[in-house]
Amino acid sequence: MKQLAVIATLSAAPLAADPLDLIDYEALFAARAADVMDVSETRSLLRIGDVTLIRDETLPRGYTGLDEGGQGAMGCFVSILATIESAMQACEAELPAAQVDMQTAYRAQALTFYANNVVPPVAFEMVEQRYNALVASQIEGARPFCSNLDLVTTLADRIFSSEGAEEVKGMMSTPRLPVANPCL
Repeated sequence: MKQLAVIATLSAAPLAADPLDLIDYEALFAARAADVMDVSETRSLLRIGDVTLIRDETLPRGYTGLDEGGQGAMGCFVSILATIESAMQACEAELPAAQVDMQTAYRAQALTFYANNVVPPVAFEMVEQRYNALVASQIEGARPFCSNLDLVTTLADRIFSSEGAEEVKGMMSTPRLPVANPCL
């Protein structure tokens, strides 16, 4: 559990929203107003497939999303990829060549998934720009954790393994909003 806490700390993106800040939650709630369920004075829910969106003014960004499909939240996966990349840059470290190749492939696949499934859809270049900004924003915050870099490399070992590949393949198999929760 300590490992997950450190990894979450490295991630500067609020996992309460989508990490690339591209989902237009307000537009989704407006476009599907008839499907919105008010569950309290401050909280409303909107279900889109296996994703439940929550609008709540007490949340840091006012909205969050929960991927309840069981494949894994794509926003979380993008955050993890960005965390690994920013930690490697911050600590001037390198993953093994095979993992770098896999990370590069996952990044392209995940960002393409993001571009195709975010609402409204956006160009791949916009997603890539936001991803690069996310990585850059985390580098300074990751530096104090360089002495614990093994936590990140252990995560990379897990994600960039054959078992991880099956998990990632499953995660990308179903089009849906790339929300960040649940994460790990």
